Amino acid sequence: MRLKQESLQRGGDTKSVELVMENGQAYPLKGSLQFSDVTVDESTGSITLRAIFPNPQHVLLPGMFVRARIDEGVDPQAIPVPQQGVTRTPRGDASVMLVNDKNQVETREVVATQAVGDKWLITSGLKPGDKVIVSGLQKVRPGVTVKAEAERTAPAVQ
Repeated sequence: MRLKQESLQRGGDTKSVELVMENGQAYPLKGSLQFSDVTVDESTGSITLRAIFPNPQHVLLPGMFVRARIDEGVDPQAIPVPQQGVTRTPRGDASVMLVNDKNQVETREVVATQAVGDKWLITSGLKPGDKVIVSGLQKVRPGVTVKAEAERTAPAVQ
């Protein structure tokens, strides 16, 4: 965190910031993150950030309530997995149950780095094409032969 802080204070590695106004509308211009505090407020879990935004129409006013979205970067190797498919071992490590090539259930430890919406980003332990069990976990156990069904999801919007 200190290296990130120093980089921001020197003006390098600035992150793109988007604002969502109090009424839910997105502010049309993007800003840049200038400063990030290293301390967390224990009562709220918040940190202090400073971002600079162009404000040619004077829409942004002092004391105005907004929400900021900060682009933390993209990990092309991360695999998003629905949170209900990820469990914790007694040691606190993340694990998933998946269907192997023999249609048998197996448990595999994974590294879940952060939650994004209703999914965990898995950065280690899975590979593209792995079939993670996300429903009916209480009905299966390692070694059992199963018939995997694809999850029904809406097509991705591009």
